[in-house]
Amino acid sequence: MAPNGQLSFADLDTGPTTAEPPPAGPELSKRASSSGPTDRAALAALETALTDARASADDRPPLVVLSACLASLGAPTARPAPTTASLRQARDDWLRRLTSTCRSESAHRAYRNAIDDLLAWSEPRGGDLFDETTIVDYLASYQERAEPAPATYYRRFVLIRRFLRWVSRRDGVPDPFLDLEPPPKPRQERDWLEQDEFRRLLDAAAHPERNLPGLAERDRLALITLVTTGLRRSELCGIDWRDLDLDAAAPTLLVRRGKGGKPRMQPLPAGLAGELRALRTARAPSPEEPVFCGLAGGRLQQTILAEIIRRATKRAGLEKHVTAHTLRHTAATWLRQELGDTRLVAEYLGHADLSTVARYAHVDRTELFAAAGRLEHIAICD
Repeated sequence: MAPNGQLSFADLDTGPTTAEPPPAGPELSKRASSSGPTDRAALAALETALTDARASADDRPPLVVLSACLASLGAPTARPAPTTASLRQARDDWLRRLTSTCRSESAHRAYRNAIDDLLAWSEPRGGDLFDETTIVDYLASYQERAEPAPATYYRRFVLIRRFLRWVSRRDGVPDPFLDLEPPPKPRQERDWLEQDEFRRLLDAAAHPERNLPGLAERDRLALITLVTTGLRRSELCGIDWRDLDLDAAAPTLLVRRGKGGKPRMQPLPAGLAGELRALRTARAPSPEEPVFCGLAGGRLQQTILAEIIRRATKRAGLEKHVTAHTLRHTAATWLRQELGDTRLVAEYLGHADLSTVARYAHVDRTELFAAAGRLEHIAICD
Protein backbone atom coordinates (compact mmCIF):
# COMPACT_ATOMS: atom_id res chain seq x y z
CA MET A 1 0.00 0.00 0.00
CA ALA A 2 1.34 3.42 -0.90
CA PRO A 3 2.03 5.91 1.95
CA ASN A 4 -1.05 7.92 1.05
CA GLY A 5 -3.28 4.89 1.66
CA GLN A 6 -4.04 4.22 -2.03
CA LEU A 7 -3.32 0.98 -3.88
CA SER A 8 -0.08 1.02 -5.82
CA PHE A 9 1.42 -1.22 -8.49
CA ALA A 10 3.24 -3.13 -5.75
CA ASP A 11 -0.16 -4.40 -4.56
CA LEU A 12 -0.95 -6.18 -7.87
CA ASP A 13 -1.24 -9.93 -7.37
CA THR A 14 -0.05 -11.14 -10.74
CA GLY A 15 1.14 -14.58 -9.66
CA PRO A 16 4.67 -16.01 -9.49
CA THR A 17 7.28 -14.23 -11.54
CA THR A 18 11.02 -14.06 -11.72
CA ALA A 19 11.01 -10.54 -13.06
CA GLU A 20 11.86 -7.64 -10.77
CA PRO A 21 8.60 -6.32 -9.23
CA PRO A 22 7.54 -2.84 -10.21
CA PRO A 23 8.63 -0.08 -7.85
CA ALA A 24 6.21 0.90 -5.11
CA GLY A 25 5.67 3.72 -2.67
CA PRO A 26 8.38 6.40 -2.63
CA GLU A 27 10.28 4.75 -5.50
CA LEU A 28 7.18 4.86 -7.75
CA SER A 29 6.50 8.46 -6.76
CA LYS A 30 10.15 9.30 -7.47
CA ARG A 31 9.96 7.77 -10.96
CA ALA A 32 6.57 9.35 -11.65
CA SER A 33 7.88 12.78 -10.67
CA SER A 34 10.64 12.42 -13.25
CA SER A 35 8.12 11.76 -16.04
CA GLY A 36 6.01 14.27 -17.90
CA PRO A 37 2.61 15.58 -16.73
CA THR A 38 0.75 13.28 -19.14
CA ASP A 39 2.51 10.22 -17.75
CA ARG A 40 1.84 11.28 -14.17
CA ALA A 41 -1.86 11.80 -14.96
CA ALA A 42 -2.10 8.33 -16.52
CA LEU A 43 -0.45 6.66 -13.52
CA ALA A 44 -2.74 8.54 -11.15
CA ALA A 45 -5.79 7.45 -13.16
CA LEU A 46 -4.72 3.80 -12.97
CA GLU A 47 -4.17 3.90 -9.22
CA THR A 48 -7.49 5.71 -8.71
CA ALA A 49 -9.23 3.01 -10.79
CA LEU A 50 -7.84 0.28 -8.54
CA THR A 51 -8.81 2.19 -5.40
CA ASP A 52 -12.36 2.83 -6.63
CA ALA A 53 -12.75 -0.81 -7.72
CA ARG A 54 -11.85 -2.17 -4.29
CA ALA A 55 -13.94 0.46 -2.49
CA SER A 56 -16.98 -0.72 -4.49
CA ALA A 57 -16.27 -4.39 -3.70
CA ASP A 58 -15.14 -5.08 -7.27
CA ASP A 59 -13.16 -8.31 -6.91
CA ARG A 60 -11.95 -8.55 -10.50
CA PRO A 61 -8.21 -9.26 -10.88
CA PRO A 62 -6.17 -6.06 -10.80
CA LEU A 63 -4.97 -6.39 -14.39
CA VAL A 64 -8.56 -6.71 -15.59
CA VAL A 65 -9.43 -3.48 -13.80
CA LEU A 66 -6.40 -1.76 -15.31
CA SER A 67 -7.27 -3.03 -18.80
CA ALA A 68 -10.74 -1.53 -18.52
CA CYS A 69 -9.21 1.73 -17.34
CA LEU A 70 -6.78 1.78 -20.26
CA ALA A 71 -9.67 1.29 -22.67
CA SER A 72 -11.48 4.25 -21.15
CA LEU A 73 -8.32 6.31 -21.61
CA GLY A 74 -8.33 5.48 -25.33
CA ALA A 75 -5.62 2.83 -25.35
CA PRO A 76 -6.05 0.21 -28.12
CA THR A 77 -7.03 -3.20 -26.78
CA ALA A 78 -7.11 -6.56 -28.50
CA ARG A 79 -10.60 -7.64 -29.49
CA PRO A 80 -11.80 -11.22 -29.52
CA ALA A 81 -12.36 -12.84 -32.92
CA PRO A 82 -15.99 -12.64 -34.06
CA THR A 83 -18.12 -15.71 -33.35
CA THR A 84 -20.12 -17.59 -35.97
CA ALA A 85 -23.27 -15.82 -34.78
CA SER A 86 -21.66 -12.39 -35.09
CA LEU A 87 -20.32 -13.33 -38.53
CA ARG A 88 -23.82 -14.24 -39.67
CA GLN A 89 -24.93 -10.79 -38.57
CA ALA A 90 -21.91 -9.31 -40.36
CA ARG A 91 -22.95 -11.22 -43.49
CA ASP A 92 -26.41 -9.64 -43.34
CA ASP A 93 -24.84 -6.20 -42.81
CA TRP A 94 -22.53 -6.75 -45.80
CA LEU A 95 -25.40 -7.83 -48.06
CA ARG A 96 -27.39 -4.74 -47.04
CA ARG A 97 -24.39 -2.62 -48.02
CA LEU A 98 -24.38 -4.29 -51.45
CA THR A 99 -28.07 -3.49 -51.85
CA SER A 100 -27.54 0.14 -50.89
CA THR A 101 -24.81 0.50 -53.52
CA CYS A 102 -27.09 -1.02 -56.20
CA ARG A 103 -24.93 -4.10 -56.79
CA SER A 104 -26.43 -6.62 -59.17
CA GLU A 105 -28.56 -9.55 -58.08
CA SER A 106 -25.89 -11.96 -59.30
CA ALA A 107 -23.21 -10.24 -57.16
CA HIS A 108 -25.53 -10.34 -54.17
CA ARG A 109 -26.16 -14.05 -54.71
CA ALA A 110 -22.45 -14.84 -55.23
CA TYR A 111 -21.46 -13.16 -51.96
CA ARG A 112 -24.22 -14.92 -50.01
CA ASN A 113 -23.29 -18.34 -51.40
CA ALA A 114 -19.58 -17.81 -50.69
CA ILE A 115 -20.05 -16.52 -47.14
CA ASP A 116 -22.64 -19.17 -46.26
CA ASP A 117 -20.34 -21.92 -47.51
CA LEU A 118 -17.47 -20.53 -45.42
CA LEU A 119 -19.60 -20.35 -42.26
CA ALA A 120 -21.11 -23.82 -42.78
CA TRP A 121 -17.61 -25.26 -43.18
CA SER A 122 -16.14 -23.51 -40.13
CA GLU A 123 -18.99 -23.92 -37.64
CA PRO A 124 -18.43 -27.62 -36.77
CA ARG A 125 -14.65 -27.11 -36.70
CA GLY A 126 -14.64 -24.11 -34.40
CA GLY A 127 -11.65 -22.53 -36.13
CA ASP A 128 -10.76 -18.84 -36.04
CA LEU A 129 -11.67 -17.46 -39.46
CA PHE A 130 -9.34 -14.53 -38.86
CA ASP A 131 -6.34 -16.83 -38.77
CA GLU A 132 -4.55 -17.44 -42.06
CA THR A 133 -4.20 -21.18 -41.42
CA THR A 134 -7.97 -21.58 -41.12
CA ILE A 135 -8.57 -19.74 -44.39
CA VAL A 136 -5.96 -21.86 -46.18
CA ASP A 137 -7.70 -25.01 -44.87
CA TYR A 138 -11.09 -23.72 -46.07
CA LEU A 139 -9.82 -22.90 -49.55
CA ALA A 140 -8.23 -26.36 -49.82
CA SER A 141 -11.51 -27.93 -48.71
CA TYR A 142 -13.47 -25.87 -51.25
CA GLN A 143 -11.18 -27.01 -54.06
CA GLU A 144 -11.55 -30.63 -53.00
CA ARG A 145 -15.34 -30.49 -52.55
CA ALA A 146 -16.36 -28.34 -55.51
CA GLU A 147 -13.52 -28.97 -57.99
CA PRO A 148 -14.07 -25.43 -59.32
CA ALA A 149 -12.73 -24.11 -62.60
CA PRO A 150 -9.78 -21.70 -62.18
CA ALA A 151 -12.01 -18.68 -62.79
CA THR A 152 -14.58 -19.92 -60.24
CA TYR A 153 -11.91 -20.54 -57.60
CA TYR A 154 -10.38 -17.11 -58.20
CA ARG A 155 -13.80 -15.48 -57.78
CA ARG A 156 -14.46 -17.37 -54.51
CA PHE A 157 -11.07 -16.26 -53.17
CA VAL A 158 -11.80 -12.60 -54.00
CA LEU A 159 -15.34 -12.67 -52.55
CA ILE A 160 -14.22 -14.16 -49.22
CA ARG A 161 -11.23 -11.80 -49.02
CA ARG A 162 -13.37 -8.69 -49.54
CA PHE A 163 -15.88 -9.74 -46.90
CA LEU A 164 -13.37 -10.73 -44.20
CA ARG A 165 -11.23 -7.65 -44.82
CA TRP A 166 -14.28 -5.48 -44.32
CA VAL A 167 -15.10 -7.29 -41.05
CA SER A 168 -11.48 -7.04 -39.87
CA ARG A 169 -11.43 -3.27 -40.44
CA ARG A 170 -14.83 -2.79 -38.85
CA ASP A 171 -14.22 -4.96 -35.77
CA GLY A 172 -10.51 -4.33 -35.29
CA VAL A 173 -9.43 -7.96 -35.74
CA PRO A 174 -6.51 -9.32 -37.80
CA ASP A 175 -6.89 -9.59 -41.55
CA PRO A 176 -6.33 -13.28 -42.43
CA PHE A 177 -5.57 -12.36 -46.05
CA LEU A 178 -2.86 -9.83 -45.16
CA ASP A 179 0.04 -12.08 -46.24
CA LEU A 180 -1.95 -14.58 -48.31
CA GLU A 181 -1.12 -14.39 -52.01
CA PRO A 182 -4.12 -14.68 -54.36
CA PRO A 183 -4.18 -17.39 -57.04
CA PRO A 184 -3.16 -16.34 -60.55
CA LYS A 185 -5.99 -14.56 -62.29
CA PRO A 186 -7.14 -16.94 -65.03
CA ARG A 187 -7.06 -15.77 -68.59
CA GLN A 188 -10.19 -16.74 -70.45
CA GLU A 189 -9.33 -17.95 -73.92
CA ARG A 190 -11.88 -17.71 -76.72
CA ASP A 191 -14.74 -16.76 -74.42
CA TRP A 192 -16.63 -15.42 -77.43
CA LEU A 193 -18.16 -16.73 -80.65
CA GLU A 194 -16.97 -16.60 -84.22
CA GLN A 195 -19.54 -15.40 -86.75
CA ASP A 196 -20.27 -18.91 -88.02
CA GLU A 197 -20.69 -20.18 -84.44
CA PHE A 198 -23.20 -17.48 -83.64
CA ARG A 199 -25.14 -18.15 -86.84
CA ARG A 200 -25.34 -21.83 -85.91
CA LEU A 201 -26.62 -20.77 -82.48
CA LEU A 202 -29.19 -18.46 -84.07
CA ASP A 203 -30.38 -21.16 -86.46
CA ALA A 204 -30.77 -23.62 -83.58
CA ALA A 205 -32.85 -21.08 -81.63
CA ALA A 206 -35.05 -20.49 -84.68
CA HIS A 207 -35.78 -24.24 -84.91
CA PRO A 208 -36.48 -25.41 -81.33
CA GLU A 209 -37.48 -28.95 -80.45
CA ARG A 210 -40.81 -27.72 -79.05
CA ASN A 211 -43.09 -26.16 -81.65
CA LEU A 212 -44.87 -23.65 -79.40
CA PRO A 213 -46.43 -20.40 -80.70
CA GLY A 214 -43.97 -17.50 -80.53
CA LEU A 215 -41.18 -19.56 -78.97
CA ALA A 216 -38.76 -19.54 -81.90
CA GLU A 217 -39.37 -15.85 -82.63
CA ARG A 218 -38.73 -14.85 -79.03
CA ASP A 219 -35.59 -16.94 -78.61
CA ARG A 220 -34.08 -15.74 -81.87
CA LEU A 221 -34.85 -12.09 -81.11
CA ALA A 222 -33.33 -12.39 -77.62
CA LEU A 223 -30.06 -13.74 -79.02
CA ILE A 224 -29.86 -11.04 -81.69
CA THR A 225 -30.53 -8.34 -79.09
CA LEU A 226 -27.80 -9.67 -76.79
CA VAL A 227 -25.11 -9.86 -79.46
CA THR A 228 -25.90 -6.54 -81.17
CA THR A 229 -26.29 -4.45 -78.00
CA GLY A 230 -23.97 -6.20 -75.53
CA LEU A 231 -26.71 -6.09 -72.88
CA ARG A 232 -26.32 -8.04 -69.67
CA ARG A 233 -28.83 -10.79 -68.90
CA SER A 234 -30.62 -8.73 -66.25
CA GLU A 235 -30.74 -5.71 -68.54
CA LEU A 236 -32.41 -7.61 -71.36
CA CYS A 237 -35.03 -9.14 -69.07
CA GLY A 238 -35.76 -5.71 -67.60
CA ILE A 239 -36.65 -3.95 -70.87
CA ASP A 240 -40.16 -2.43 -71.00
CA TRP A 241 -41.76 -1.05 -74.16
CA ARG A 242 -41.57 2.47 -72.69
CA ASP A 243 -37.75 2.11 -72.75
CA LEU A 244 -37.62 1.83 -76.54
CA ASP A 245 -37.51 4.76 -78.95
CA LEU A 246 -38.05 2.87 -82.20
CA ASP A 247 -39.42 5.64 -84.42
CA ALA A 248 -36.50 8.05 -84.14
CA ALA A 249 -33.95 8.45 -86.92
CA ALA A 250 -31.45 6.84 -84.54
CA PRO A 251 -33.40 4.19 -82.52
CA THR A 252 -32.33 3.75 -78.89
CA LEU A 253 -32.97 1.70 -75.80
CA LEU A 254 -32.93 3.18 -72.29
CA VAL A 255 -31.21 0.84 -69.83
CA ARG A 256 -32.74 2.12 -66.61
CA ARG A 257 -30.60 0.15 -64.17
CA GLY A 258 -27.26 -0.98 -65.52
CA LYS A 259 -24.42 -2.28 -63.38
CA GLY A 260 -24.12 -0.17 -60.24
CA GLY A 261 -27.61 1.26 -60.86
CA LYS A 262 -26.32 3.52 -63.65
CA PRO A 263 -28.71 4.30 -66.53
CA ARG A 264 -27.46 4.57 -70.10
CA MET A 265 -28.82 5.10 -73.59
CA GLN A 266 -28.06 2.12 -75.82
CA PRO A 267 -28.06 2.48 -79.63
CA LEU A 268 -30.14 -0.04 -81.57
CA PRO A 269 -29.17 -1.25 -85.06
CA ALA A 270 -31.76 -0.57 -87.75
CA GLY A 271 -32.59 -4.21 -88.40
CA LEU A 272 -33.24 -4.97 -84.73
CA ALA A 273 -35.34 -1.80 -84.37
CA GLY A 274 -37.43 -2.94 -87.35
CA GLU A 275 -38.07 -6.37 -85.80
CA LEU A 276 -39.05 -4.75 -82.52
CA ARG A 277 -41.45 -2.40 -84.30
CA ALA A 278 -43.10 -5.37 -86.01
CA LEU A 279 -43.45 -7.14 -82.64
CA ARG A 280 -44.95 -4.00 -81.10
CA THR A 281 -47.52 -3.79 -83.91
CA ALA A 282 -48.48 -7.45 -83.48
CA ARG A 283 -48.85 -7.20 -79.70
CA ALA A 284 -50.09 -3.62 -79.18
CA PRO A 285 -48.62 -3.65 -75.65
CA SER A 286 -48.95 -1.00 -72.95
CA PRO A 287 -45.78 1.03 -72.23
CA GLU A 288 -45.19 -0.76 -68.90
CA GLU A 289 -45.29 -4.29 -70.35
CA PRO A 290 -42.01 -6.21 -70.76
CA VAL A 291 -40.60 -6.67 -74.24
CA PHE A 292 -39.37 -10.21 -73.60
CA CYS A 293 -41.97 -12.49 -72.01
CA GLY A 294 -42.24 -16.02 -70.75
CA LEU A 295 -44.69 -18.46 -72.30
CA ALA A 296 -47.29 -17.52 -69.68
CA GLY A 297 -47.05 -13.85 -70.66
CA GLY A 298 -45.12 -12.49 -67.68
CA ARG A 299 -41.64 -10.99 -67.75
CA LEU A 300 -38.93 -13.34 -69.01
CA GLN A 301 -36.88 -14.59 -66.06
CA GLN A 302 -33.09 -14.65 -66.14
CA THR A 303 -33.02 -18.39 -65.44
CA ILE A 304 -35.28 -19.02 -68.44
CA LEU A 305 -33.05 -16.87 -70.66
CA ALA A 306 -30.06 -18.94 -69.52
CA GLU A 307 -31.98 -22.11 -70.41
CA ILE A 308 -32.85 -20.69 -73.87
CA ILE A 309 -29.15 -20.17 -74.57
CA ARG A 310 -28.21 -23.58 -73.16
CA ARG A 311 -30.74 -25.40 -75.34
CA ALA A 312 -29.68 -23.52 -78.47
CA THR A 313 -26.01 -24.21 -77.74
CA LYS A 314 -26.66 -27.93 -77.38
CA ARG A 315 -28.81 -28.06 -80.51
CA ALA A 316 -26.16 -26.14 -82.48
CA GLY A 317 -23.52 -28.67 -81.47
CA LEU A 318 -21.22 -26.07 -79.89
CA GLU A 319 -18.78 -27.59 -77.40
CA LYS A 320 -18.03 -24.37 -75.51
CA HIS A 321 -20.09 -23.10 -72.57
CA VAL A 322 -22.20 -20.23 -73.94
CA THR A 323 -24.02 -17.75 -71.70
CA ALA A 324 -25.51 -14.30 -72.06
CA HIS A 325 -22.14 -12.95 -70.93
CA THR A 326 -20.45 -14.90 -73.74
CA LEU A 327 -22.59 -12.94 -76.19
CA ARG A 328 -21.57 -9.70 -74.43
CA HIS A 329 -17.92 -10.74 -74.89
CA THR A 330 -18.73 -11.49 -78.52
CA ALA A 331 -20.21 -8.02 -79.09
CA ALA A 332 -17.10 -6.38 -77.60
CA THR A 333 -14.68 -8.52 -79.60
CA TRP A 334 -16.48 -7.98 -82.90
CA LEU A 335 -16.60 -4.23 -82.29
CA ARG A 336 -12.90 -4.01 -81.54
CA GLN A 337 -12.01 -6.15 -84.54
CA GLU A 338 -14.11 -3.99 -86.85
CA LEU A 339 -13.28 -0.56 -85.46
CA GLY A 340 -10.10 -0.98 -83.39
CA ASP A 341 -11.38 1.59 -80.88
CA THR A 342 -11.32 0.43 -77.28
CA ARG A 343 -12.90 3.65 -76.04
CA LEU A 344 -15.89 3.12 -78.30
CA VAL A 345 -16.21 -0.46 -77.00
CA ALA A 346 -16.18 0.85 -73.43
CA GLU A 347 -18.90 3.38 -74.16
CA TYR A 348 -21.03 0.85 -76.06
CA LEU A 349 -20.91 -1.65 -73.18
CA GLY A 350 -21.57 0.99 -70.54
CA HIS A 351 -18.11 0.89 -68.93
CA ALA A 352 -16.31 3.96 -67.64
CA ASP A 353 -13.03 2.10 -67.04
CA LEU A 354 -11.05 0.96 -70.08
CA SER A 355 -9.26 -1.69 -68.00
CA THR A 356 -12.60 -3.43 -67.54
CA VAL A 357 -13.16 -3.61 -71.28
CA ALA A 358 -9.84 -5.40 -71.69
CA ARG A 359 -11.54 -8.50 -70.26
CA TYR A 360 -14.02 -8.52 -73.13
CA ALA A 361 -12.15 -7.30 -76.19
CA HIS A 362 -10.23 -10.49 -76.87
CA VAL A 363 -7.57 -10.74 -79.55
CA ASP A 364 -7.88 -13.72 -81.86
CA ARG A 365 -4.72 -15.64 -82.80
CA THR A 366 -5.35 -14.92 -86.48
CA GLU A 367 -5.09 -11.21 -85.64
CA LEU A 368 -1.71 -11.81 -84.01
CA PHE A 369 -0.36 -13.53 -87.13
CA ALA A 370 -1.82 -10.77 -89.30
CA ALA A 371 -0.07 -8.21 -87.08
CA ALA A 372 3.24 -10.03 -87.59
CA GLY A 373 2.71 -9.88 -91.36
CA ARG A 374 1.95 -6.16 -91.25
CA LEU A 375 5.10 -5.43 -89.20
CA GLU A 376 7.20 -7.42 -91.66
CA HIS A 377 5.65 -5.53 -94.57
CA ILE A 378 6.46 -2.19 -92.91
CA ALA A 379 10.01 -3.24 -92.08
CA ILE A 380 10.96 -4.79 -95.43
CA CYS A 381 8.52 -3.94 -98.20
CA ASP A 382 7.70 -0.27 -97.70
